[in-house]
Amino acid sequence: MNLAHTLATLHSGQTETSIADTAMTEKLAKPLRIAVLLGDAVNLDPHSAQVLGTFAERERVQICAADANQSTDHEPSVHEQRSLTALLSQATTAIEQGKLVELKFNNGNLPQSLYLLDGLRAAKLRLHAHAFIAGFAAGNETTGVANAAVENAATVANAALAAAKRSPAQTVQHQLVANTLNEAFVALRQGVTALAARTQAPLKGTTDIKQTNNTNHQAGYWFSDQHQARVLCLNLVAKTSHQADESRNLNQSLVLTQGTQLAAPKALVDENRLFVPISGDSINELKAKLFQLLSSLDIGALDTSFASHQLAFWFERYDANAPLALVLMAASIDVLKLEAKAMLAALENDAVCHHGQHFKTPAGSCFTAKPLGDAGLTFVYPGVGTVYANMFNNLHEYFPALYHQLEREGDLSAMLQSPQIYAANVKTAAGMSLSQQAISGVGASYLFTKLLTQVFNIKPKMALGYSMGEAAMWASLDVWQTPHAMINATENSDIFNHAISGELTAVRRAWQLADNEAIVWNSFVVRADSHEIKALLPEFPRAYLAITQGDTCVIAGCEASCKALLATLGKRGIAANRVTAMHTAPAMLVHGQVQDFYTQALKPEALKAAAQDSPIRFISAAQTAPVIVDSHSIGRAIADTFCSPLDFSALIHNATEQGARLFVEVGADRQTSTLIDKISHAHASQSTANAATAAIACNAKGADAITSLLKCLAQLISHRVPLSLAPLIQPLSANAAPLSSAVLPEGEPL
Repeated sequence: MNLAHTLATLHSGQTETSIADTAMTEKLAKPLRIAVLLGDAVNLDPHSAQVLGTFAERERVQICAADANQSTDHEPSVHEQRSLTALLSQATTAIEQGKLVELKFNNGNLPQSLYLLDGLRAAKLRLHAHAFIAGFAAGNETTGVANAAVENAATVANAALAAAKRSPAQTVQHQLVANTLNEAFVALRQGVTALAARTQAPLKGTTDIKQTNNTNHQAGYWFSDQHQARVLCLNLVAKTSHQADESRNLNQSLVLTQGTQLAAPKALVDENRLFVPISGDSINELKAKLFQLLSSLDIGALDTSFASHQLAFWFERYDANAPLALVLMAASIDVLKLEAKAMLAALENDAVCHHGQHFKTPAGSCFTAKPLGDAGLTFVYPGVGTVYANMFNNLHEYFPALYHQLEREGDLSAMLQSPQIYAANVKTAAGMSLSQQAISGVGASYLFTKLLTQVFNIKPKMALGYSMGEAAMWASLDVWQTPHAMINATENSDIFNHAISGELTAVRRAWQLADNEAIVWNSFVVRADSHEIKALLPEFPRAYLAITQGDTCVIAGCEASCKALLATLGKRGIAANRVTAMHTAPAMLVHGQVQDFYTQALKPEALKAAAQDSPIRFISAAQTAPVIVDSHSIGRAIADTFCSPLDFSALIHNATEQGARLFVEVGADRQTSTLIDKISHAHASQSTANAATAAIACNAKGADAITSLLKCLAQLISHRVPLSLAPLIQPLSANAAPLSSAVLPEGEPL
């Protein structure tokens, strides 16, 4: 069947009056499942390209975009109005005959392709589709009639969903204007890409983006119920002119379901995010390579291909075993030149070269002449309150396989508390309960732990947590057998929701209050010595020293008592306005409950590793010796930390005494990194015998998530921590590939 001929016939003057073609109704008696693959060299893997090239029969349709630059009062032809559903109807017939259908169209000046074939045949050929077409429908609307357009569009969408055997409740719907066949296929490709990328984002030309519950959805990861496929309904409308005798628009709806093929990851490093690692045996060798880089930048053409070539060149020359390394980071080649010159100046500085002062620029370029190595590499897990609205919401675009893995392991949406963190109203995250913050904080740490250990192959030697970060530590480092089970348990825990938060039942018991006596609880961060505060506590029995952290402390309890204590102390406190009695005396009333809650079954692999001298030492604030890896010891350590005052300074000192040197904060924002630097510097100033330490965060609120991650990796490289550069290197060559059809007529990959 010749689809081009079919379209020519449609152009002769047929009109479309029914919601769904009779032919399509017959075809959809059996479920429609057309596999769709994105036809470009980035997203089409070599196996798919090779298999598609073996099809003896194929239909190739070139969609014309000749009207792309015409005026807005251009009236679409009948061909253009019914093009999407009409062409797909004919394509279905060709596909049922065993043919491969290739649709070629343009997005701007960029040629693009979609490959369509039978879903069952795709499975037999081991082709992973980016998406599936599960149903479609079309219908005319009469303009000028109140609510007619809305009702007709809804009827068409429902018809398509019925054909796809999908309910509106499980479907995300996008409404777009597509006046031409080419525009319709651009929209189709965007929908397929959104599913393949698992990205809930506005599509080009979108006039309205709503789910069936009418809540707005912004760009970000497309969360779905576990083991449930994402479903997208594209609702397209072709606008006609204002002429009274032709005042009929066409609505078309197309239902897409997700495939098993993920979109290719975005490049971590590109011409707008430059990352240049340079290694050497000496500082003089590093200088020579910097001069070489500057020379090549001066003579090179400042374009994308040149930037990619330069990056690939320096990655190839990088020696992971060299004793010294520096990293240059910049947002452009011009800025890269400035960073290189600044680095050269630093390498001439005596404090940097001979006294081990770490050099770091705001852009992320860094170097240390006295690398700490990985012998004391310590993962630090932050506590409650670090999560924030829209945190790292584009991270999945760069690590789609990781998100896919996490999604299969557990409920990713619940793990990150996505309804609160990624709500349309950013204030929603600020109103999260203690249990929600705890779950989301652990989820963020879990995600970044897997990112660092599995994607970049970074292996910590020690681990510790700030407050509830201890729970995140055990959940993230493959110790607990079912960490995802803790999500529901925490959500419904009396401990988090009532005893030490919410109505504070543990506090009410400790203070022996009647049910009608109110508790006004608050906590304050104050710059003061802990000994000063402890001396005053007997005067204020309902105020507590909850946390000691370097040169600041956190007091908590009755708000009036805390304010009175601060006044007596002569200090100003910053109110946290958070209701939690963790680390105060009333929390001891639930110590047994907390211990039971965190006494979890352990993975056999973790027990085996512990029996063979575990490669990771787990440090708790509750004891000086590393925690024994067994269920009871872990539960007891978490409960002791949870219910007792937290001395974070002592925890860092203890970790340092045990060999911790390079602290990497694993989680949302950078709650502990600044604290650790202050604590370590104060400790080091007390004695010249204390070893140097450094604290690094892998995320920072308000900064681009990928840039923050790269800054973390850059510092680890400068400290000569072994890690995989493959995620940085691999996309460089992929970015240079042409974004066009990845299969030639003969079937050879381009």
